[in-house]
Amino acid sequence: ETTAEMQRREQELRDKQEQLVQAGKLATLGELTTGVAHELNNPLNNTGLFVGNAIDLIELGMTDKGQIVRELRQAMQQVRKATEIISHLRTFGRAAPVSREPIPLRQVIERALSLMRQQLRLREIEVTVDLGREEPVVVGNPIQLEQVFINLLTNARDAMADSPRKAIRISGSVGPAIVEVAFADTGDGIPPGLERRIFDPFFTTKEVGKGTGLGLSITYGIINEHGGTISVVSPPGEGATFLIQLPLATPGVG
Repeated sequence: ETTAEMQRREQELRDKQEQLVQAGKLATLGELTTGVAHELNNPLNNTGLFVGNAIDLIELGMTDKGQIVRELRQAMQQVRKATEIISHLRTFGRAAPVSREPIPLRQVIERALSLMRQQLRLREIEVTVDLGREEPVVVGNPIQLEQVFINLLTNARDAMADSPRKAIRISGSVGPAIVEVAFADTGDGIPPGLERRIFDPFFTTKEVGKGTGLGLSITYGIINEHGGTISVVSPPGEGATFLIQLPLATPGVG
């Protein structure tokens, strides 16, 4: 096989991986839509309330323009909040060239949580995040890394469907050259002997029709593309903990 053929095959593999990641994003986006609709309800309702107050003040002949302006400013804040939510969704779902940039890992995790918050709240899932005082920065694609954490949140949500206590703990530690994030849930865990298979494409322990088996496979591919590793430990009866290691950005990168 010539060098040109090898390069062509490598490019084809990269293209297929990008297509798979995009398909996973769109599937995730479909799941997120209901929860985000609830998130939009609050700012939209509040906007109506503040604008209604301003109209009432004008109709009552209120001469204090300051009060009317305050109501309208509050309405504008709510509009901006709704715009941010919609913009976030559009950015997440967009098929864009894969670019890399220095990005704070905490920001990636918080953005993933912002899209999943309503789903987790409705299922009474408690989430704690403890990344310590340090602010680790990695070089990567922010949307792809966000998808990693959305996939893990979704996986944990489903794993805890029948658990008496539903909790997710995200913790982090920083070494000389890497950051490690531990993502633990209180679900059923992974059946013994299957830990090595859960990152295989189309492998799932869910009932037929309740999962594609692609989420963790896509997650594995994204982390690998970023020069990192992902593994899982699942002691019997103790849920599952996914361990992600990513290289830290070196000073001056970007």
